[in-house]
Amino acid sequence: MRLSLILISILTVVMTISLSISNVNALSKVNNRYFSMDIPDNWAFEQDTLSQPTLTPTEFAAFLVNHSEPLNEKMKVGGAFASFKQDSSYGIKNAPFDVYVRDKIDQQDGMKVTSKENGTIDNEVAVRILGDGINSFSGIKFVQYLVWHDKKPYALAYMANVKDYEKYLPQFELMVKTLKFAK
Repeated sequence: MRLSLILISILTVVMTISLSISNVNALSKVNNRYFSMDIPDNWAFEQDTLSQPTLTPTEFAAFLVNHSEPLNEKMKVGGAFASFKQDSSYGIKNAPFDVYVRDKIDQQDGMKVTSKENGTIDNEVAVRILGDGINSFSGIKFVQYLVWHDKKPYALAYMANVKDYEKYLPQFELMVKTLKFAK
């Protein structure tokens, strides 16, 4: 009898630990008409009218509801923020991808581009841009993926205060790796 109670107690502890560990790595799935992707459960997100997500680690979830102060100002003390969007603001149609990339880099007024590398996301041509914040964005680091799918541009962006940049970058990169374009 006593041995049974000990075994039940040990089993309860093991199951509790197991469940808490699995929840740390739990994912939410976002599906919209453009793409699907996995989002770690320690990231809060909202979706615009087209169901395209803007995200932040849950500890900074107030970034998503408090729009009275610019994001770069909110992030002076700490924080990270990401967005995954079809870049519908890019008005040039049928332009080659390299023209889109050059134009997006030229438009940067809050960051100094520190590197640019070619790659792919879901078998589509992509460019990864790294940057350091300048002017009102000083103290913030950036990663931006520009992607071309069905002759339409997509911008996947991550920005974080320098103290939080490395902490959340792997989770952002995981989200990028899970992105699958709608067929």
